[in-house]
This record gives sequence, structure tokens and C-alpha cells, in this order.
Amino acid sequence: MSDNIAKGKFPLAFFVLTFIITLPVYMLVYLASQGIIFPSEMAFLFIFIAAPAPIAVALALTFKENGWDGAKKLMGRSFDYKRIAKKIWYVPTLFLLPLVFILALGLMVLIGKPIPAAQFPVVALPVLVLVFFVMALGEEVGWMGYAFEPMQDQGNSFKATLVLGLIWATWHVPFYIFLITDPVFIVAQVLILLGIRFLLVWVFNNTGKSVFAAILFHAVYNATNGVLPNYQVNTPLGIVITGSFILLTAIIVIILWGPETMARFRYTRLSKDA
Repeated sequence: MSDNIAKGKFPLAFFVLTFIITLPVYMLVYLASQGIIFPSEMAFLFIFIAAPAPIAVALALTFKENGWDGAKKLMGRSFDYKRIAKKIWYVPTLFLLPLVFILALGLMVLIGKPIPAAQFPVVALPVLVLVFFVMALGEEVGWMGYAFEPMQDQGNSFKATLVLGLIWATWHVPFYIFLITDPVFIVAQVLILLGIRFLLVWVFNNTGKSVFAAILFHAVYNATNGVLPNYQVNTPLGIVITGSFILLTAIIVIILWGPETMARFRYTRLSKDA
């Protein structure tokens, strides 16, 4: 159960306020994408300004509800790695998405699709993870540390993740509309975010509800996207193939760990019953 809001209470105020304070960033990205106030090439960079919105709202609401102690406790969840009792969970946290991206890229190579250069060289990966960790911290302290647990308390993990995933994807949609012209890319990206959220919750629930693990998983996703050219293929094929692999991985996780908690591996239960 979340320490920040009452058990079973849907965090509507958090979602509404997060969208409201992101509105100026939406406007800035739009104006830049049209070349009205900045060169259009800078529009993508302004998206980074939106990253602190969820944590800012979460801390403000937590301070209102539980004072400074509550706000400091929520902020402390950023580095709650001591919750990760089973260190084996660092393996999927760090390596699952790079593996999925590599498999998708391999399929593109097999079907003869020309693969362009990535945005960043592989040697930049540690720096990218660090940069994106800071950005993901701004998001996940809000999405997972504040909002998700009371949502999960209301029912099962699948329903809570589906709702949060759709809200999270919708939060990104204006940026996609302003920066991406192909609707296939936009739809594919929304589905990818939904799949990523399910995988992120799976890691979260299996690491003692560690927000640190969620932040790290999110950072690895963004960094992998930077050093592998899956999304840079000049047709929708790259993002569609990669998105299909991500969604398939999420479906496998839901089936094997169960939609109720996404933390009970079904074959472990069968072995104990035998």
C-alpha cells in the first residue's frame, strides 16, 4: 500500500495536475516544431523539460497530505535499492530490453532491411543511462512511487497497469503529434509505451516495489533506444517490429507471472504443489 495516499483511492488529482503543468511544455514543443520561436530541430529537446512534472506534482500532493516527512520519504524511494532482496532481478532490469531490441534488429537484418547508424555510439551507453536515469527519476517517483500502488490496491496488477499505461501514453501523445507525421509511428509508439509499462510494473512488483528498479528499467529503455537504431529505420517497419517484440514480451510476462500480481511465477507454484 502506498504511504502517500489512502488505500484504494484513485489518484485523479495527480493525473490532472500532471497534465496541467505539462501544458506549457506541449505549447513550447508545438511552437518550436513549427519554427515559430525556435529552430524546429530544437523541438525534440524541449520534451526533456516535461520529465520533472510527475515528481513535482507527487511531492506537492504528498507534502499537502503528509508534510515534509512524507515528501522526504517519497523522494527517498528514488534510491530504495535495498528493497531488491533478490539481486537476480537486476538481470531483467538491465538486460531484458537491450536483448529485445537486439532480437528485433536481427530480424530486420535477416529480411534485408538497411540499418542506419544509431543516434549515439555504444560507448556512450553508460553516460546515456546516467542522463536518462535522472529524467526517469522525475517521472517514476510520480507514476510508480505515488500513483501506482493505490491503484494496484483497488484490484489486480493488470487492470492498474493498463489504466496507468494508457494515461502515461496519453501524456506523451501531444509530443508525438507535434513531432511525428506518420500516424503508424504514433500508434506504434503508444502501444510500445503500454508494453513498457507492463514490463516496468513486473520489475517493480518483483523487486519489493522498488522505485529505484523502475527508474533504472525506464532509463535503460531510453538509453537502448539511443544506441540501437531500431526506431531510426526510415519506414515504420523498425518501430513496428520492435514494438511487436516488446508487446510479445509483455504478454509472456503476464501469462507466466499472472495478471493478479505479476509477481507469482506460475511454474514455481506448480513445483511447490507437486
